[in-house]
Amino acid sequence: HRTLVSCELRPVEESRTVSVSVTRVRLFEEDSGQRALDYRKAIGGNGANSTRVLTQLRNGRSRVSWLGPVPRRDEPDAAFALGELEAAGVDVELLEEVGGDGLPSSFILASRDTAARTIVSARRGTGEMSAEHFAAAAGRAFAEGATRGVPCWCHLECRQSPAVMLKMATSWHAEASSLAPCPPLSLELEKNWDLDELMPLLRLCDHLLIDQGFAERQLADNILQRCHDAEASGARVDVRGCAQAGIKELPSAPDGAAPPKRPKLSSAPEGAAAAPLEGLGQHPALRFLCALRRAVGELPDGRSPCWVCTWGKSGSFALEAACGETFFQPAILQEKAVDSVGAGDTFIASYLHARIAGAGTQAALACGAAVAGRKVGQVGFANLRSAVPQALE
Repeated sequence: HRTLVSCELRPVEESRTVSVSVTRVRLFEEDSGQRALDYRKAIGGNGANSTRVLTQLRNGRSRVSWLGPVPRRDEPDAAFALGELEAAGVDVELLEEVGGDGLPSSFILASRDTAARTIVSARRGTGEMSAEHFAAAAGRAFAEGATRGVPCWCHLECRQSPAVMLKMATSWHAEASSLAPCPPLSLELEKNWDLDELMPLLRLCDHLLIDQGFAERQLADNILQRCHDAEASGARVDVRGCAQAGIKELPSAPDGAAPPKRPKLSSAPEGAAAAPLEGLGQHPALRFLCALRRAVGELPDGRSPCWVCTWGKSGSFALEAACGETFFQPAILQEKAVDSVGAGDTFIASYLHARIAGAGTQAALACGAAVAGRKVGQVGFANLRSAVPQALE
């Protein structure tokens, strides 16, 4: 099979600093001197991180293809980044050369003691991938199915306007509809796009992977009022899993420990019906997911999407939008956080791996928590496959 991942690629230069007080808001102060303990140059960005982790977890069972823009193949930083991807087994044949001064780049200042980091990024004049190129790349991927692997999944990072992303999603469905069942489409939401503009795009996606920051901004913009407005207009949806009593934050499980037991928590065995998240309905992640479900209204016929919202050290939450059932997976904390850069991308790659392997919602969340937890305890992305739950290896 072939998995298409369209996310950003960039070289990353990182310096680790000496101890920084955890009470400081910033990693460094202006007009001050800092001594770096070490320095490294690597590739980063959502695309580089997600595709390398997913390739590692699939372990030869899928061809993972990165789609995205580079200024030119032979631009020094682009050549470096593409070489690193290919060395990790990631296919880069579907890229687009868009021009520009150089590949978008980041410089990271990281604390050795706290794993806190400050990231400074530059676009360097490189544009985004065009919807037309994506449509052509998707068509090529399906046409090459017999020799390069039949596309089984497409993951998009919502970097561009919802209108452009909608064109990409529509192109994917136009090609994927030739297969039964239709290969899933997932979307990663981080940027603060207008929710009304996102609605047509959200209705086309089988999986949403939503960042905590996006959810918090939508709650601040009063998505709950949108929910009430939708219901006032006559819309009715099933959100039985969204209990309305509970606590605001949850403890996380230490590395290797079982999640804390809570009455009727959705940690049912794979294949069993998930219980409602009684006692958790007031957590902001679930409040957001349930409000989003009401705001979206009726789903397209036959679509049963799953929406996931990650919440840092608290863990991850999910809502199966068709039936309203909700899920929670505690984060797996390490004794010492070493490097949190790319932990979110690792969670997404692990979730995709689990889903491609046929896992249900709870098992996919657990896989994401296990592998992302391992990543936070180490620098880089090597040897993460050993953290995958045995049933999904």
